[in-house]
Amino acid sequence: MSKKNNHRRDVSVETKKPPLSQKTTQESQKEKKTINITKGTSLCIAIVATVMVAVLGAYYLVVRNSDMLFMAQSKDFFSSDPMFMGECMHSPGGFLTWAGSFLTQFFYHPKWGSAIMIGIWIISMWMSKLVFRVKMAWMALLAIPVVCLLVSTIGTGYWLYYNKQAGYWFYGTIGYLISILLVLFNAAFRKKTDRIITILLIACTYPFFGWYTLLALVYVAMLTLSRMKKYDSPITKILLPVIPLVLVGVVPPLFYNLYSGIRIEDVWTAGFPIFANGDMISFYPSIPFIVLSAVPLLFPFLPKKVENSTGMTCAVFLVTIVVMVLSWLWVEKSDFQAYNYHAEMRMYRAAEEQDWDKVLDEMGNIPGDASREMVVLKNIALTNKGEMGTKMFKYNNMGEPPTNGFDTLRVHMVQTAAPLIYYYHGKTNFALRWAIENSVEFGYDYDNLKILARCALLSGEMEMAKRYLDILRTTLFYRDWADHLMPITKNPELIKKYPEFKNVRELRDHMGTVLDGDNGLCEMYLITYFSQTMNKDSKLLQEMTLDYSLIQKDIQLFWPRFYLYAQMHQGEPMPIHYQEAAMLYGNLEPESADISTMPFQDEVRKSYEGFHQMSQSLLQAGLSAEDVGEAMKGTYGNTFYWFYFFCRDVHSY
Repeated sequence: MSKKNNHRRDVSVETKKPPLSQKTTQESQKEKKTINITKGTSLCIAIVATVMVAVLGAYYLVVRNSDMLFMAQSKDFFSSDPMFMGECMHSPGGFLTWAGSFLTQFFYHPKWGSAIMIGIWIISMWMSKLVFRVKMAWMALLAIPVVCLLVSTIGTGYWLYYNKQAGYWFYGTIGYLISILLVLFNAAFRKKTDRIITILLIACTYPFFGWYTLLALVYVAMLTLSRMKKYDSPITKILLPVIPLVLVGVVPPLFYNLYSGIRIEDVWTAGFPIFANGDMISFYPSIPFIVLSAVPLLFPFLPKKVENSTGMTCAVFLVTIVVMVLSWLWVEKSDFQAYNYHAEMRMYRAAEEQDWDKVLDEMGNIPGDASREMVVLKNIALTNKGEMGTKMFKYNNMGEPPTNGFDTLRVHMVQTAAPLIYYYHGKTNFALRWAIENSVEFGYDYDNLKILARCALLSGEMEMAKRYLDILRTTLFYRDWADHLMPITKNPELIKKYPEFKNVRELRDHMGTVLDGDNGLCEMYLITYFSQTMNKDSKLLQEMTLDYSLIQKDIQLFWPRFYLYAQMHQGEPMPIHYQEAAMLYGNLEPESADISTMPFQDEVRKSYEGFHQMSQSLLQAGLSAEDVGEAMKGTYGNTFYWFYFFCRDVHSY
């Protein structure tokens, strides 16, 4: 009996299942290996998402939009003067305005500015991971807000010239990072009383961060909700999430009386980009900021476990791929790559730097019709090179209106380039007028300050010039430019030794400084003014009047200026376009001038005869005037004949 019982005891011992902690070595290693692979995959996803942000940023900022970034900084302003900081603080979010303007300076070198911006984006991604305790597997979702920031940078189009938010280009980037850091500040405290105190402290940052303070309060509420425990008291469950939401509604009106330039209905959106010009308000450019604000609300509620579930791992992969593909598609779709938009910026910069060859190279590479701004800048370059009479019609002169993608923004040359255009035409009072008017409307910027300084130097207002140059000397990248001109303020006669002022001085001195009206149409005013002007004292001005009479296509205006040009340039060869105009006008209206004795070049006679024969032949074949123009453009598109008959319906803006 004893043996039997012992036998049963032995059997029971042998058949007893081993405890869970005593799994076989092989099974443990297999499970450990599975978990390690999952963690490694999560790390790879995090790295890929980070690299995606860096690559998209570098490609779309530096490679495709360097010219836009340079223009963006030239239309912004930052000064190291403490008074500038005080001016920024006149509106909620003043610190972001100041910091955004400071960093925007670095787009003077687009690679530097882009590197700073991308670096902040990557820091924001990883900080949001830390704050919301998100697993690395969801890193692609954390990239969505910074993708929004990229879209908001490259998708503004012509709003670049009309955006009134100072420091816009870095405003959202810094604001988003600040909102994440404020949430981290609150999450660092465990005690409920401490967290209530930190929430109140966050609310007090509204004057510095504006909209992004309110955003941080909403994120704090969502994070608090996500961390609620079953055993938390009902008061805790209600109090902690509700306090920040109540503050969102209460804090802006409390600070309202500190600001004189803001409406009560705007205090909740102070710092949120709103794109408006006159009666026109555009919703599309604000979409990235709406998405940027909304997506982080989901971060606290993302699944905390992904390692031990095959289905969850598949879901993570799917989400990662979808987010990355959609992000790229959105960025690509939003990237404003209208050729003329970027070519205008490159030509403007080259003209501002008086690199006339670069202006003409850009004009010569245009695949389609140029914009009117580009045509005017081309004419300025040719005038300064003394080649208007020989190359004016070598380039495209049609001039299509600007397009702004999804927007209906109506662009005017007086807001984009008129101060510089007027300056190079010697119309310094008009340049001064539009530089000041645009500064009042959209804020002072480096471009306008440089125009104001130049105009003051030319008019002999040395105290005013010194004031503008002193402002530019407080900047990071325009200090050398200001130092270069500063000696003129002490000795006005020195301006004669600065070659960059030579042509402008000559035009200004022979036209005077009368300020009449242009009705907001810069190009049309210049065409009308110069084509109706006569001057015998300046070869430069007289030739410009002849050039503009050709652009005006007015036979009666042409002949007096043509004869005067011949008189002032005796013994010099007559430029080919002036010969073409004389040949055409003499045949169209023989009574206006006798051209039979004029010494036309054989090239001009042959081209006119060939043009006349070909046009008549095509018209007799039944082609419309438009089709005839297209058919003849390849052979005669660089002549005044073609310009006169087929460059029609040009709409200036």
